[in-house]
Amino acid sequence: MKVLHIANGGLADEIGLLPNDEIISINEHPIRDVIDFQYWAADDVVSMLVERNGEQIVFEIKGGMDGWLGAEFETFKYKNCGNHCIFCFVDQNPAGLRKPLYFKDEDFRLSFLYGNYVTLTNLSQKELARIAAQRLSPIYISVHAVDTELRKHLLGIRGNDRLLEKIAFLAEHEIEMHAQIVLCPGINDGKYLEQTVDTLSEYYPYIKTIAIVPLGLTKYRQNLTKLRNVDKAFALELIQWEKNKSKVFMERLHSYFIYLADEFYILAEKSLPDAERYEDFSQIENGVGMTRAFLDDFRQECEEMPGAVSPAKISIVTGTMVAPILQKNIVPFLQKIEGLETEIIPVKNKFYGGGVSVSGLLVGQDIVNQLSGRDLGEIVLLPPNCLNQDGLFLDDWTVEKVANKLYTNVVQPKTGFLEIISTLKN
Repeated sequence: MKVLHIANGGLADEIGLLPNDEIISINEHPIRDVIDFQYWAADDVVSMLVERNGEQIVFEIKGGMDGWLGAEFETFKYKNCGNHCIFCFVDQNPAGLRKPLYFKDEDFRLSFLYGNYVTLTNLSQKELARIAAQRLSPIYISVHAVDTELRKHLLGIRGNDRLLEKIAFLAEHEIEMHAQIVLCPGINDGKYLEQTVDTLSEYYPYIKTIAIVPLGLTKYRQNLTKLRNVDKAFALELIQWEKNKSKVFMERLHSYFIYLADEFYILAEKSLPDAERYEDFSQIENGVGMTRAFLDDFRQECEEMPGAVSPAKISIVTGTMVAPILQKNIVPFLQKIEGLETEIIPVKNKFYGGGVSVSGLLVGQDIVNQLSGRDLGEIVLLPPNCLNQDGLFLDDWTVEKVANKLYTNVVQPKTGFLEIISTLKN
């Protein structure tokens, strides 16, 4: 594992690690990635073998490597996905995007480190043993269906990937798991959905939650399996099924166990569940309870909002799906602030088309094309999840480019509305 950067004052700096050093082993255990490093560096006594300019050096660290290490390592090579899921969003990307957007990862290490979902199709027995031995918990698993033939169809694989054997192994070794089901109307719903959640419930509490999320379809589906979007009628029926089913699980498991993505409630025009329904919000990064958490956090922010600001207008960009919720729950509170004018601007996703209406998939060019020529006021607020860590939209536009095109200040709040509105105080 190669060292890229050493920060001043950290333990790595103190013991004498240098950029370009390659960590070979710790206490004679080979170091393949940052997980190996963190696991073995926790020993009370660390003997670290490092290669530097073709020579090997041994660092002896007593007391382990607790505290701030201050070292940045080269990213390990991700395992790619060999599945051909019929609903895969990556396969529905248009041509001409940056290369990483076409890469499909299937790496249990990313599941542990960042909560990425993996199908486990490429997971070997050796890797299963590593998960158990190093306590890589929790792991996030894309299940979709437990019926072998249906799962093969959904994932586009030929053989039985022995999913339930792998889950049983992880449960036996007390690894916490969270599952997801991408629901495809007419394919893995109905009796198959019932079978899937019932089977997975047998592994509770090691399978702690199941998120049921809708498939996403773009306009770029040429030569792909014909699928249909979730509609209002489907969402209404699913919500009623989930309500009844989760009651059964609450009685048997003392947990709701299954959780629907926010999109189902919004499509059905039903009120979002209260925060208590999401228990510990384990699936929030999967769009489950995210809207509820946002609204509750906003209401807490309102307690600290100023009563008045210098005259100003803010325009809040959002996807078409959540726009009515923001209009109903956000605007009335902000309108109480003297001097503040607020406008919700839903942006239609013409870039992806199809049934894509969530704010996280908005792109810079759609925002500019649909906001140009409007009175946007002093600040345009972007959704919290439409930029990557490098500040790029999916179409490679930057915030600066959008701001230059719109001739106004464009920002993405890091913590919420309060940080922006506070800057407008008298």
